[in-house]
Amino acid sequence: MAQEFEKGARAVLPMPEAMPFPERGLPEDAVLERVRDHLKADPYPTAQNFGISYVGPPHPIAAKAARLAAETVFVDWARDMFPGTYQLEKEAVRMMGSLLGAPDAAGFITTGGTESNMSAVRLARDLARRSEPEIVMPETAHFSFRLAAELFGVRIRYIPVDDELRPDMSEIDTLIGPNTVALVCSAPEGHLGTLDPVEEFSRVAERTGVYLHVDAAFGGFILPFMRDLGYEIPPFDFRLPGVRSMMTDGHKVGLLPVATSFFIVRDLAYLQALPTEETLIHTLSSTKSGGTAAAAWAVLTHLGREGYRRSVRDVLDVVRIVREGVERIEGLRLVVPPLITVVNITSDTLDVERVYHGLRRRGWGTTFGQVKGRPHIRLSIHPHRDRAHAEGFVRALEESARDARSG
Repeated sequence: MAQEFEKGARAVLPMPEAMPFPERGLPEDAVLERVRDHLKADPYPTAQNFGISYVGPPHPIAAKAARLAAETVFVDWARDMFPGTYQLEKEAVRMMGSLLGAPDAAGFITTGGTESNMSAVRLARDLARRSEPEIVMPETAHFSFRLAAELFGVRIRYIPVDDELRPDMSEIDTLIGPNTVALVCSAPEGHLGTLDPVEEFSRVAERTGVYLHVDAAFGGFILPFMRDLGYEIPPFDFRLPGVRSMMTDGHKVGLLPVATSFFIVRDLAYLQALPTEETLIHTLSSTKSGGTAAAAWAVLTHLGREGYRRSVRDVLDVVRIVREGVERIEGLRLVVPPLITVVNITSDTLDVERVYHGLRRRGWGTTFGQVKGRPHIRLSIHPHRDRAHAEGFVRALEESARDARSG
């Protein structure tokens, strides 16, 4: 939320006791046993962690492809030494561009959504060349935009949102000015999974000539396939003429390894605005493992649209079971009807935090927080969760709600 950087007291970063660097190495078996001991401290089995979208295995072919490319790298300045790896990255980018409505799009695989969004702010700033650059975005935009603003000397002007986190578009013209270098919106935003009105943002971008970036971290790997399956999905991608760049994370619902993100621009010529000197490094990070590019290429090529449609159909069935379960439980309700794999649960009568702790005691991972002062439990469901996981979660939720009702 917009207030993240204005917080007062902050949590202290926990650190272990001081540790000397090992004098002699331990045998492999002993090392691996210690790793297992550390991992026992993680409280939730993977199958019962509904709190983080990328807690779950990538597609099995990802690890196989990554091993084949483990000794390679992809970075623009080394493409003559690793042309095959470079080609894997760029072909994956082209495939994602096509999926999102721009077959001729250009771009990069990045180290995650934060780098992708920061890359968009940097590019918009360098294209516009304003002395006091500003971006306009909803309060709900990802924290990476605030990080980019801090690092790149950009001011943020916020569009207020309502209780369901929908931006008030009547405010946007008062926020755009001569120093505006970019508009930002989300498809969907990550808190409640609410889709910003990307079509309206596109019309404003066309009318004003301002660069529009769409953060489709969650949506890029699910909304196109939902559309294929017959869901009514509003326009959100490069099919809208005002959209100049997009990002999407393959590690959320795209079955790619953590962290694999795509930063994609409509026109290759935009990248000429970035000061790359001799090294031709357009991204914020430099050398990246070729395994990431190989894994991404392999999963996209192996699954294709048909395979992703199956995956999306299955995970939305899990969401349906959870949604219907919430609706049956006395005292609980959904904050908003879930659009994708993000589900938020609240109550007008129960102590929601007690329900959350009840889930924790039963071994089910979720997150707890407040949006607009309203306590809620948030789920972000990985595609590897199945009907049995969903039904088990609903049973634990019902028991936790019963405990909260009984006091």
